[in-house]
Amino acid sequence: MNKKEYYTIGVTGHRDLLPSQEEENLTIIKGHLLKLLREHKDKELLLLTPLADGADRVVTRAANEVGIAFDVILPMPKELYCQDFSQKSQKEFIHYLKLARNIETIPMYAGNTLELIAKHSTFRDFQYRQVGRTIVDRADEMIIMSDGIENDKMGGTSDIAKYAKIHGKILFEVKCDRLCA
Repeated sequence: MNKKEYYTIGVTGHRDLLPSQEEENLTIIKGHLLKLLREHKDKELLLLTPLADGADRVVTRAANEVGIAFDVILPMPKELYCQDFSQKSQKEFIHYLKLARNIETIPMYAGNTLELIAKHSTFRDFQYRQVGRTIVDRADEMIIMSDGIENDKMGGTSDIAKYAKIHGKILFEVKCDRLCA
């Protein structure tokens, strides 16, 4: 059996990117992915994404458009995770789930239960941190779509980007403006 090795790309980024910059960001990401396809001809590229709004979806769309398969790694059961999305976003989420090569839900963080993560709380944030760290741990490279402003939000873009840097991951950073800025 001649199994092709993978070059894995993870994604983290803000959920509230400016819609007016989506096409520009998509072009930047597609350009980088095409470059990776040329550089890693001997490997199959695979995107790892939690498929949240914003950055995750932009990178997933770019990967899909250039023919890179993607695995979805969810921070919690799909039904709970969907509560974070608008109705329109839920439809897009389901669309991408159908296109995914594989879908996985990470285990509950130590001490977490479905009841504890059902509401937005620190318990839920632990799940977001764990999914981000899981993606970093499995990735050869991380795409980070961020405004570059660091904060202490557990499981947020800054938290996961710091984790990736500490663990020596290759980083491709795209500076993005946010709705809430």
